[in-house]
Amino acid sequence: IIIHEAGHLLFGFMTGYSFVSFRIGSLTIIKDKDKISYKKFGIPGTAGQCLMMPPEIKDGRYPFIMYNYGGGIMNLIVAGAGILLVVLIEGIPVLISTILILISGAGIFAALTNIIPLKVGGISNDGYNVISMLKDEDARRGFYLQLRVNGLQSQGMRIKDMELEEFKLNEGSNLVNPLNSSLKLIEYNWYLDNMDFTRARMCIEDFTPWINKIIPLYKNEINCEKMFLELIGDCNKEFIDSIYDKNLKKYIKASKFMIGKKRLMMAYETFYNNNNEKALGYYEEAIKLSEKYPVKGDAEMELMLVNWIKEMKNI
Repeated sequence: IIIHEAGHLLFGFMTGYSFVSFRIGSLTIIKDKDKISYKKFGIPGTAGQCLMMPPEIKDGRYPFIMYNYGGGIMNLIVAGAGILLVVLIEGIPVLISTILILISGAGIFAALTNIIPLKVGGISNDGYNVISMLKDEDARRGFYLQLRVNGLQSQGMRIKDMELEEFKLNEGSNLVNPLNSSLKLIEYNWYLDNMDFTRARMCIEDFTPWINKIIPLYKNEINCEKMFLELIGDCNKEFIDSIYDKNLKKYIKASKFMIGKKRLMMAYETFYNNNNEKALGYYEEAIKLSEKYPVKGDAEMELMLVNWIKEMKNI
């Protein structure tokens, strides 16, 4: 994983990207005002992630192929080096040669499962993203904006202070494509950050015809937000129960480092269970997470929302 993500980092630098964050497991290294700091963050279904700020678009284009393939290429380079050592060095101990062969084999496997277009564990791999972007202009724009918005939010910018029109997909765009799904969720977060819950609901409902074909990660995120909007709205318990099933509970539990899930569970305890004590517990967890959250702009939005719930219900 480290080798793979380092490949994204290296090839990103080579093609004009700048460093934002580097995550292995939940340990996240982030650039914070020209200093490197360590945070905790995690996305269910991902073992690591290298996020960078893309260069400015020129003539409607930006480099994305080498940044995406960089991880797989680095895996192949390291695997090739291991095989060469075994072949070229005479008298190498059996244990060391075995370890090198195993590492090389794992590297080749990692490279192939990232370069060959696949959805692994419900998440599109690098090869899938590249093919999607080569075929779909919306997907190219979605990938660019996903990285750019994350980079700006990591610097402290709120999504509400960005231009909404940048996030709008073309009419009839395929929301099953993960890069388009991501861009639509960015649009949703713009409404959320502006406390425009009516348009937020309309935006999230656009996913409904596609929901069973959307990758599990985004399907879970969409259902979390549908549940949140229902909780703060009509609070139809039958509807909430239909969404808050075993799979979503498992996803929320696995998302312990995502501050938005504290906001969701605070709303659940507040509006569904009328349990202010538990709601306050989730509020305090959100405050604690926000202090070391890697995406500052997102943390500020979430704090605004949990404080709004707290004030509205006098918790």
